Amino acid sequence: MRLTTTSLLAGSLLLLGSTSASAQGLLAVQRAADFTRAEPVTWSIGVNGGYDSLKYGESNEFFPDIESFFIQGGVGATYTKVDRRTPWSFDIDGGIINYLDDAPRNEDTFYSARAAFNIAHEISERLKISNNAFGTYEVEPNTAMGASTTLWNGQYFYGYENFNLSYAWSRRITTTTSYTIDSIRYQDDFVSQSEDRLSQLVAQQISYAVTPRTSLTAEYRYRMVNFLNRSDVDYRSHYILAGIDHAWSQRLSTSVRGGVEMFSSDRTDSTAPYGEFALDYAVARTTSIRWFSALGFDGTEIQNFDSRYSFRTGINATHQVDRRLTLNGGLSYVYSDFDGGDISPSITENSILASAGLSYLLWSNISMNAQYSYTILDSEDPTRDFDRNRVSLGMSASF
Repeated sequence: MRLTTTSLLAGSLLLLGSTSASAQGLLAVQRAADFTRAEPVTWSIGVNGGYDSLKYGESNEFFPDIESFFIQGGVGATYTKVDRRTPWSFDIDGGIINYLDDAPRNEDTFYSARAAFNIAHEISERLKISNNAFGTYEVEPNTAMGASTTLWNGQYFYGYENFNLSYAWSRRITTTTSYTIDSIRYQDDFVSQSEDRLSQLVAQQISYAVTPRTSLTAEYRYRMVNFLNRSDVDYRSHYILAGIDHAWSQRLSTSVRGGVEMFSSDRTDSTAPYGEFALDYAVARTTSIRWFSALGFDGTEIQNFDSRYSFRTGINATHQVDRRLTLNGGLSYVYSDFDGGDISPSITENSILASAGLSYLLWSNISMNAQYSYTILDSEDPTRDFDRNRVSLGMSASF
């Protein structure tokens, strides 16, 4: 499990993310663009090195331990255009990391490449459209994304595309129709057999503006998940949700959704609570806090289980102490209940990631970065237990 602060380019690149309140699912909330502040094309380049220690409870040929120094580097670019009718933005970055000792599966070099493109268009005062697209090729598990496995399983590609159409029927009533498609594919054939999948989500929402800052919502969603190399765990979910969006100020907003998810697969049928929560807080450019939570069924690491029901929550914060020093930190937690049915014994898992770091501006555009993260996975399956310590130190430049 890794937050963005411990991705392959963490501590190397200072890339601007984007987020705003949205009603089309947790990933849509995370990937939605923030068009409130223009950003010229900004390039960044960075290099760093560190030490990675990952130890499994029971080592085996599929999950070997890591005890290695590493070096890494990367480049990236960001841009945001604030336009009244058609704002848009993009983020791109790429990097490479080399382990000086053997890493899992006898490889020691891994690559990353990411791209995000966000655009909105006001067709009329009533009709608006928006699109958020994101793609990544990487190796680190990413629980914030919520689609990759928790264990280190090699390089994978993940793609996400979300389209929204909103129409204001009156000053208070607005409907939003959306379509989301995302897919994950692993390079390792053994992992690919059980994890590669394609997900599609259709959603219809109606919102009522109680006040200029508060809206009540009702929403229906339908998700279809098809596994690409197996057919025994394909599933469908119906969601009936209600929620509220509230802007506490120009800098603090929250979004809450709650209801039921009716889950049906080739193995089981179940109905359970579903919920989402998002908070976005920004104080000028000095402090920002982002908090996302989700409760529901997901298709990650189902393997021989009938289903997986998870609660995921994570918070990231940055604070600029002064002109030179910026601090960052993150904490995330994942609880998962794997239902084994008649095939496998049921198990539960708890996973925690804590991270902290700093960036110190040495000159006008050159910074020194330090980062530390600790991860633990506690599972009733001892072959999945692990703990990980990772520390890095490096420099980056932007221009």
